[in-house]
Amino acid sequence: MNRWARRARAGSVSLVVTATVLALLVAANVVASRSTQAVDLTRGGLNTLAPQSILAAKRLAFDLQVIGIFRAGAGNGQAEAEALISLYAAQSQHVKYRRADADTDLADVNRYKVKRPNTLVLDYRGKSELLTPDSQGEIDVTAALIKLESDRVPLVCWAIGDGERSLGDKDTNSGYSGVADILAKNNFASRDLLVAQTSSIPADCDEVALVAPTKPLSGAAVKAIGAYLASGGKLLIAAEPWQQDPSVIVSLSGVLKPYGLGFSGALVVETDPAHNGGNQTIPAATQYGVSPMTANVKGIASYFPQSTPITGTPDPAATSVAIARTSSGSFAVASPRSDYATRKAGDVGGPFTIMETLEEAAGQKKTRIVVSGSGALAENLVLPPNAGGANLEIALASFQWLAEQDSLISIPPKPSRALPLPLTQQDQSTLIFITGVLMPGLMVFGGIMVWWRRRVFS
Repeated sequence: MNRWARRARAGSVSLVVTATVLALLVAANVVASRSTQAVDLTRGGLNTLAPQSILAAKRLAFDLQVIGIFRAGAGNGQAEAEALISLYAAQSQHVKYRRADADTDLADVNRYKVKRPNTLVLDYRGKSELLTPDSQGEIDVTAALIKLESDRVPLVCWAIGDGERSLGDKDTNSGYSGVADILAKNNFASRDLLVAQTSSIPADCDEVALVAPTKPLSGAAVKAIGAYLASGGKLLIAAEPWQQDPSVIVSLSGVLKPYGLGFSGALVVETDPAHNGGNQTIPAATQYGVSPMTANVKGIASYFPQSTPITGTPDPAATSVAIARTSSGSFAVASPRSDYATRKAGDVGGPFTIMETLEEAAGQKKTRIVVSGSGALAENLVLPPNAGGANLEIALASFQWLAEQDSLISIPPKPSRALPLPLTQQDQSTLIFITGVLMPGLMVFGGIMVWWRRRVFS
């Protein structure tokens, strides 16, 4: 009798536990179905917005109306675009989306002067941006948000005339057209500046880029840039090693002299395989100085082909950050030679700083300078799609930091993502029934049958 009682109690306990687990599963599924929370389990976080995108969405102070003007048909990009916009809407209640038909909703087509079907329209405070089918990735949407939110478009004055790298150069390797694209997509304007023929930097230049000239700057140009910086100007300056004319390095160092820095002109050779890009003349950095420019690229490699060391001691009045440095196994070769890969007597040992920032008060303004020992830091060869790494992020962050857009500095948005699976309300109800009722129910039924058979045949 005691045996039957024990079995009955065990069976009752089993039923109670099973019923409790079943109730908890059903409750969890019901709560989950009513929640908008989501977890991105993809390895690369493909369905998670980049920090820059999240910030751009959260900065919205007014409603952003997004209108998807699509033409019905397979492959029109509607599902992908709407899935992406939903990620922004999850970050800000100001993001509103509605769908329009490209063939029948002519009021929207005419109002926004839409030329192509399958276009996304972003309307914010009376300003609008149109994203055509080939420009509807996260980077395009975020760039449009930044542009719509901003009342100011920073102007980058790009130095030309002395052999500098050119924004118009589309060469796959040495060209800088990728930088031109970065600037345009992130709400920067750019204009060529012939420094050799100017006695002063135009007042509307928010920042000046002087990237790897091959001829020495004139004394007037050095003086003009110096006056510009002294009044709170912003400068990106880069040099390259082994210049045929040593006065090139002298003139570039002359620009930085008031701030205690300069360029060596020697070629950096990085012998540590963990700190180069498979080539001893391409130093690579994965550890960075603490700066808004590097907050989101920790552990991601950036490459500095054909670098020269940054020399000197920063002005004590300035705040300086060594953004990137070589390893202790590096050395610098002062002049060209064929066997530079082997260290010889007279070669200076590292580590070397190959990228540095300076900030110094200039009255009510701030002078900011980004110094790079590599003119190839942002050439097309080291930018996507030709290469991975953090060079794109470092380049964009440099321009944003110089423009005092510190809050926008982040990893640029990922260009592609996996499309989330859309579920209708009926699909969700079916899923809840299967996972919360049917499957646990089958387990309960199986457990009861096992218990009953044991009871009957024992």
